[in-house]
Amino acid sequence: GKGRKYLNGILQYLKDEHKRQFKSDMDESEWRLVTCSTIDTPQQLNGCDCGVFVCLFADFIAMDCAPVFDQSCIDKCRDWIALSILGNCAIDYLSV
Repeated sequence: GKGRKYLNGILQYLKDEHKRQFKSDMDESEWRLVTCSTIDTPQQLNGCDCGVFVCLFADFIAMDCAPVFDQSCIDKCRDWIALSILGNCAIDYLSV
């Protein structure tokens, strides 16, 4: 779908940054681009929570878990992110 062009753009950015920083090509075989439907993917409902959504998606992907959050819990998640930054540690969202 239309999301594929954005994924390809992000992958290209990662490849360009890898080449800039490490002076070598990034191994694309380690990456798998996955498109999502709006039915099962958390949707941002305003124009000010994009950073929180990005952090949450990154955390859930890193934990190899399906993203289980929605707009209603963003304020609490923002607090968790701030605490993790201040405490210099990751927070396990699934246990909170």
